[in-house]
Amino acid sequence: MATMNRERSEDSAFAAGRNSWNRHYHNSVVQPLLTDLYQITMAYAYWKSGKIDDNAVFDLFFRTNPFQGEFTIFAGLEECLKFLDSFHYSETDIEYLKHALPQGIEDDFFEYLSQLTAKEVTLYAIEEGSVAFPRVPLIKVVGPLIIVQLLETTLLTLVNYASLMATNAARYRMVAGKHIHLLEFGLRRAQGPDGGLSASKYSYIGGFDGTSNVLAGKLFNIPVKGTHAHAYITSFTGIDELKTRVLQHKEDGTTRDILELAMEHRTNLASVLDVSTDESSEGELAAMVSFAIAFPDGFMALVDTYDVKSDKLVGTPTGELCEPLDTVVCDSFCVGRLHETTDGAEELHGTLFTVATLPEIPEEECNGCGVEEEEGHQHEQEEPTVGDDAGQEHTEVELAEEACDHPPPSITVQEEECPPEEDEEEEPVECTGLAKEGADENANTEDVEDQNAIAATLAETADGGEEQLAEVDHTIATELPEGTGDDEHTRCANCEALNTMIHHLRSVGKSFRSGLLNFCAVALALNDQGYRAIGIRIDSGDLAYLSCLARETFERIAERFKLPWFSKLTIVASNDINEDTILSLNEQGHKIDCFGIGTHLVTCQRQPALGCVYKMVEINNQPRIKLSQDVGKVTMPGSKNVFRLYGADGHALIDLLQRVDENPPEVGQKVLCRHPFQESKRAYVIPTNVEPLYRVYWTDGRVAQVLPSLEEVRERVQASLKTLRQDHKRTLNPTPYKVAVSDNLYNFIHELWLQNAPIGELA
Repeated sequence: MATMNRERSEDSAFAAGRNSWNRHYHNSVVQPLLTDLYQITMAYAYWKSGKIDDNAVFDLFFRTNPFQGEFTIFAGLEECLKFLDSFHYSETDIEYLKHALPQGIEDDFFEYLSQLTAKEVTLYAIEEGSVAFPRVPLIKVVGPLIIVQLLETTLLTLVNYASLMATNAARYRMVAGKHIHLLEFGLRRAQGPDGGLSASKYSYIGGFDGTSNVLAGKLFNIPVKGTHAHAYITSFTGIDELKTRVLQHKEDGTTRDILELAMEHRTNLASVLDVSTDESSEGELAAMVSFAIAFPDGFMALVDTYDVKSDKLVGTPTGELCEPLDTVVCDSFCVGRLHETTDGAEELHGTLFTVATLPEIPEEECNGCGVEEEEGHQHEQEEPTVGDDAGQEHTEVELAEEACDHPPPSITVQEEECPPEEDEEEEPVECTGLAKEGADENANTEDVEDQNAIAATLAETADGGEEQLAEVDHTIATELPEGTGDDEHTRCANCEALNTMIHHLRSVGKSFRSGLLNFCAVALALNDQGYRAIGIRIDSGDLAYLSCLARETFERIAERFKLPWFSKLTIVASNDINEDTILSLNEQGHKIDCFGIGTHLVTCQRQPALGCVYKMVEINNQPRIKLSQDVGKVTMPGSKNVFRLYGADGHALIDLLQRVDENPPEVGQKVLCRHPFQESKRAYVIPTNVEPLYRVYWTDGRVAQVLPSLEEVRERVQASLKTLRQDHKRTLNPTPYKVAVSDNLYNFIHELWLQNAPIGELA
């Protein structure tokens, strides 16, 4: 039997397409026993009932598109064909089934199973990589009842996740745009090793450019990409640990000390970028030099490892900032010193609240404060506002993932409470203070934009920062009442919270500046030796702001040192990115060239399963229908063909299901298309192009088509998506694509429905 299987494989289309993707790889887990027990117990019952010669038709389809979208990418077909090609119960399989199945099963049934193959099965399918829609069978399986029943679970597991994964990847590709690189980084978060391999393969089909999964690269010829982890940076504590410091010139072979070159460049860059070398980590510099020497032609560095030289946060783990802050409302003067609309203080809204120039609130300047009662009315305590940027699960200003499991609460300070509205018809009084507009009914605000605004001024402190700060301090001093500077005054909780946030924002900026300064210095050192660095990876923080800061830095260096290529260095962003994150970053004008996406991609967190089903629609040429009070679960009986009709604009207009004995629709001829279950929904369509969707992929025990390569399937996905109108593909409220049945099939469905539905009786 094994010899027969090998010969059949050699004769099949697999052998004819040896250069196609994944030809020689077969997942050993995919075998006949990868099924539900009830498939085998049904097979025995069929066998016992004498239904060996019955012939059946099963449809594999889904009922709803995933991710609240209106399209699905069909994938997994080749794995299904490989399963059919190798379908055979081994001796050990039979021995196991004898123990696993209930007692009393006849030995002849096990002999029957040992001879069972898929040679009498015929499989029809739409082309892998095509867009597909609810109720349109992706696969139609025709053959002996017992064998096609035994195929059910395995075919479903091969199609469900593959199609879901390819669809998810295609959606990421659409929101990112065709010029942004996408890398799959999800192996460590995937559902087991097979889930990791499948995710790598089908994300590539869906439009990703590469994977970090080395085995997937080997098996499927997918480009493999990667940089290094924070651990590599932290493995160096100082430059004295560098054992190799020299690098030969790429062209002339002369050697130079890369560390010395990098330190010289770092000193020069410090003045150019207005960054002190004291802010950079020596251990980080040593790690980058080491990595650059190891990979001079592929130097890409992670630049957000350290929080260094951050005032009171020096040597303090950033995880301490995760502690919740007790907050009370300051009296109006304590916080109002930042918001008074006097001539001097009017500038504070635009200039003071920045990371670089924002002074912390000294203890002697805080007005003390607490909960103040006035005429029997007690001010309510204000809760800190937690930012929830639409599109990101973390606030834009967040802690490095190693230091903290949760982002710190961002603090929104208001000058005073808004007065209650006395009359509903009166316009509400607008709050002043630091709170952003757009607070919801629970007083939560979208404060990430505040943080972006704070951080966005980091790079603007080079000119006039000290004079500005001095003017602000003078304004504050002149506005303070007598006695404010007494020693007995202490900072209130809100002022402490604000200072903590200021320190944190400074630390985020300086953490990034350390890595950015060191990277640029090492990149220039490599340039001296004839090499060009690749770029940086950012794994935390405000990705939009930090990418803009990095791009601006690269452009300044490119102009200063006459190195045009430096401005084009690649910026890679990671850190739990999802589809909404990319949409948000697009709105913020990010400068990211490549996204590394893991958890949300490979686990399909927005919808973990596609929900394909496998239903019998015909047996022995007799149609079968499954009825349900839920109309969505009623099946469309009989063997069917599917056609895609195109409109005058070249876009797909509607998918039409017909009975197999009907004449196919013709170009230019009017076709009545009907909703399968709603009588009033019908329309005439005059197609400009008619595309038959089904092809025979398996018949007579072999693959009937020369299968496409992985690259060809990937190209098919993008070509198929282009046939859809943009409103079908948009992220928000997409237009449903229409799936219809012919008038003949409509009447057939409803006639069979009436025949099988029981007639009730009123008592």
